[in-house]
Amino acid sequence: MFDSFVLLTPALPDKIVSRYFEHYLRKCVSDLNRQINFARMKGRFSADNERSLSVLPIIYESFLEQGIRKKLPVEKIDPKWDEETLETALHLYEAESRKALSKQTQEDLLSTYSSLTGETLNDEEHIAQLRAERFRARLRALQSVQAGHLPDTEQTRHMEPNEETPVALQTPSPECASDDKAPPPEIEPQETPAGTVISSPEPPSPQVERTSKSASKNTCKTMKKLENYFSDARDDALTATPDTWSDDIAHIFWRTSVENKMSKDVAKQRGSDIRRFMFITGISKVTEIKQAHLTHWSDSLQKFPKNFLRSAKDLHRTIDEVYLNAKHLPPNERGLDSSTVRRHVKSIELLIARARAEGNPLPELEISGLKPKKKSSRNKHKSRAVFRADEARQLFSHPIWTGARSAGRRHEAGTTLVQDGKYWIPLILAYTGARRAEIAGMLATDVQIIDDIPTFVIQSNVYRGIKGEAADCDEADKLTRMVPIHSQLIDLGIMEYAESTAHKGHTLLFPDVVPAPRKGSKRSPTEDLALSVEKFGERFDDAWRKAMTIALKGNRRKLCIHSLRHYVNHTLLHCGDVLDVTRTDLVGHIHSEGDESINTSTYRDETPLHVKRDAIEKLPRLM
Repeated sequence: MFDSFVLLTPALPDKIVSRYFEHYLRKCVSDLNRQINFARMKGRFSADNERSLSVLPIIYESFLEQGIRKKLPVEKIDPKWDEETLETALHLYEAESRKALSKQTQEDLLSTYSSLTGETLNDEEHIAQLRAERFRARLRALQSVQAGHLPDTEQTRHMEPNEETPVALQTPSPECASDDKAPPPEIEPQETPAGTVISSPEPPSPQVERTSKSASKNTCKTMKKLENYFSDARDDALTATPDTWSDDIAHIFWRTSVENKMSKDVAKQRGSDIRRFMFITGISKVTEIKQAHLTHWSDSLQKFPKNFLRSAKDLHRTIDEVYLNAKHLPPNERGLDSSTVRRHVKSIELLIARARAEGNPLPELEISGLKPKKKSSRNKHKSRAVFRADEARQLFSHPIWTGARSAGRRHEAGTTLVQDGKYWIPLILAYTGARRAEIAGMLATDVQIIDDIPTFVIQSNVYRGIKGEAADCDEADKLTRMVPIHSQLIDLGIMEYAESTAHKGHTLLFPDVVPAPRKGSKRSPTEDLALSVEKFGERFDDAWRKAMTIALKGNRRKLCIHSLRHYVNHTLLHCGDVLDVTRTDLVGHIHSEGDESINTSTYRDETPLHVKRDAIEKLPRLM
């Protein structure tokens, strides 16, 4: 086969190929940035877009390593991909391979070559050379956009497809290098296949170096470095004596966590709040805090992305990169909500109170004024829309619950019915009134038959807790509740599903709610990936919202998944023969002191299971 390729002319000189690569790389980076920013500003940048951006580099690596084929090579398929990612990869590979060999792409390739050289290209080998450069440029552009920087085109052309951007191209400041306790490595000259030597990049000019020094206090810190810094400081902070107490923020925080008897989860959240303060202000000593820092920090919380730290990439971004990304987000995706800001302020209040108690000389600092005012709790139940029975029926007429085109196209009508987390979790919420995380994080063994009644046992486990239950509470104080399973769910096969899931060796009832880690992420080596899930049920948010928008024709009343909990509570509340204590035991409301009389809160036992079953069956069938 190879002998049949007659090579009549010499290959294109490396100088010309490099010129084409540089030109196309600049175009690719510019186009990708513009497309992504436009999609974000139009509110169209979804999980599907993220998924496509994650698999496209794999496709171009395959083109360069294994050539253009009709289907994605099996060895490029990651066994950890979920069904949607696999289908996206297969579809994009076919689309990109057709596009690469299309007449339009070849005409564009020839036109670009002519505009750069003034010559006409007609040799098939030369066209193949430039096609490879397009793949290489496209790959490097995708990687650079994801990493948040534009690579040096001359060096990156000669890197392997899966090689990371050289450290030298990132031009760290001297202070950044000292923070990592290692100088930036020297880059050896690289020799191209044609013999052209690419020298190391020149050192930064004095002006650039001065700028880097002035900015390094903030820009060289990342949340990942701060996490490591806090972790390393813990033992020293807790074993220190009053004579050796330091004004280090991390040390004071750990002593604050002990003084205030914070549970593990609370300490984790408070620590994250403190690290964000340090991330924004660049301060590491409590004695450095001034009123201006507090004001700047408070203002900055109003422009932070709401989804900051939901992606592992955020751990490695500098503060400037976070602000730059937030700048392109729509207003409703920027700024923390008032309750979250109040929590952040409280975390700083506790830190400063402990610092003063330890004798640190601090100026007068006004903190309480930074707290947003609490909204009135009057008619608070009206702030979130409640599903009506007809709306719930309309929702569950969507293809996810009636039959879809395929497992990867759940929003198009068809004959494929996939009974997974996307299918079961909303249905169970509509027949229990539970919270999303309570159901999404259930174990397969939490579906039981108690006193001959099929029952969901909603209780804390190693993966997630229950709202209102302390992480270290005694067995007697646990908020476990038994909710009988509605007959509609039994008819749909929930008992068989639970038995099958347990038989397959899955611990969780819905193992598909655990996102597969991206290649090379910090979650990749984790033995039990479910332990790293922070909010159970988030993985299917996009599918859920899209299903509601389609089924409810735009969802004008802005119903959400929590609206199903309100629907169950509202329905039972207006059933004259369902007592309030029964409803409370079913939906698990957390009452503040004084909400219940002593007769209904103390001098009573749990509602009998058969009484709960009768109440649950008052909920109408929705399918």
